[in-house]
Amino acid sequence: MTRNGSLLVLILPTHFVVLFDIDGTLLSTEVTEESEKQRYVEAIRYVVGKEPFVSPPRFAGMVDPQICTILLEELGLNKEVVNRFLPKVLVRMSEVYRKMEKKIDLNVGVAGLLATLAISPGHITAVLTGNLKEIAEQKLIQTDIRVYFSRLFCADHYFDRTTLVEDAVCTCVTEYGLRARSDVIVVGDTPRDIDAANASRATSVGIASGVYNVYQLKEAGATYVYSSLKPTRELLTALRVS
Repeated sequence: MTRNGSLLVLILPTHFVVLFDIDGTLLSTEVTEESEKQRYVEAIRYVVGKEPFVSPPRFAGMVDPQICTILLEELGLNKEVVNRFLPKVLVRMSEVYRKMEKKIDLNVGVAGLLATLAISPGHITAVLTGNLKEIAEQKLIQTDIRVYFSRLFCADHYFDRTTLVEDAVCTCVTEYGLRARSDVIVVGDTPRDIDAANASRATSVGIASGVYNVYQLKEAGATYVYSSLKPTRELLTALRVS
């Protein structure tokens, strides 16, 4: 309290921002694979009248508009037709996902790690995902972890992960007054996550909880690699938790 009786408020600076991918990183791809396939198939079938072949592991690390573009092209549609149908497909996909029965489960260690980061005064946690925003919100709410994230960086207007990550990292550095891009820690389960994080000069943490193993994530150039998000001393050190 100051001399004139007013309260002195201490504002602690943010030192690090941790950006988590959703599918394969926070959530189990083994459990969610069928739901992921269904949202693409039903949306495209409704808009185009044709059913695409969807193998979710093939698209690991890609973003939803990019995936839908590829699927439409593989149906034999030319670029002009793809561009006309794509916005309708994306809208329909969010509608399909909202109404469908979903199987979603957290990966090992996620709940404990998020709870630990939540009480770290120097950390902000956010989501960086290739999902459309409405779909990402539903996944986080259904698994009761939405409360842990200050904001969501989603792929609604992006066609590649590198640009999405670059914009997210720049926003974090500016809005949270970080000292360097490396104070943004990107956590993902695919080489595409690692490549995009490294391209943006963020710190990359690979988690071998999706379709790629520890060796593959190390080969991709991840700064750190772990088998799961279980909050071990080593993982917490990599995330700069003291």
